[in-house]
Amino acid sequence: MNHETEFLFTALPEPYYEVNFYNRKEHWEMSEHHHLYYQFIFIIHGVLFLHIDGETYPLKRGQLCIIPPHRKHALKTDQGYYQFGINLQNEKDRKGLIALFEAYIHDFTVLESPEVLDRLPSIEKECGEFTKISKIKAANLLDQLLTACIEKAIGGTEIVFKNQLLTFLHKNLHRKITLHEVSRELTVSHSHLERLVNREFGCGVIELFNQLRIDKACSLLSNSNFSIEAIAEHLGFYDTSHFSHFFKQKIKMNPTQYRKLKHWTK
Repeated sequence: MNHETEFLFTALPEPYYEVNFYNRKEHWEMSEHHHLYYQFIFIIHGVLFLHIDGETYPLKRGQLCIIPPHRKHALKTDQGYYQFGINLQNEKDRKGLIALFEAYIHDFTVLESPEVLDRLPSIEKECGEFTKISKIKAANLLDQLLTACIEKAIGGTEIVFKNQLLTFLHKNLHRKITLHEVSRELTVSHSHLERLVNREFGCGVIELFNQLRIDKACSLLSNSNFSIEAIAEHLGFYDTSHFSHFFKQKIKMNPTQYRKLKHWTK
């Protein structure tokens, strides 16, 4: 890749407004401004000083920053730098990529992403060929890059939260739990907990807990010789009748029918 060459690519599939490779000379600067879209700046070489929220961040080779919409920021460099940049469109895309960023990344974020350096020649090549196929291939490469950014940005806290939640729920499959208990265990408010769980699992906390109980019941019915009474007691149901009613609501057959079906298909 020629670090002296500048490129600007437009007319790519959604959600990409433009992709650029800019070579900023020494003492270049841009005064405070903002955008209506998510902006991504990856440093190929040199140092960019980005000022935002009263702080100045020196961005170096292999670092990628994500600037959300409407966030005022200023740029400057002393010795110059070479960047790869992505600007997304204003409107949400049908693939849901912008919606993912809106859900997970609200603040200015800097990621250590040296692996992007290996992807740039392919991105530059596909963007520069201008054919319909090459534009689709370029968009696919960009999709992979940005989804990896989301996973990296949310990975730590989201994985910890998910592990804590599932560990607590699995430990308490033997009894009935409440939203208040889970909220207290994870030290988050009821409403925030429900939002987090719905975003991650697509359902509420108690619905997720009940699904785990059903999964455990199905496993015990299929792979153990425990009686239905013992399974009902193990999962914290008042009695076998209550367990059977709960199970049939979810699986559309009672536990005895399910066990017979599984044994017959083995």
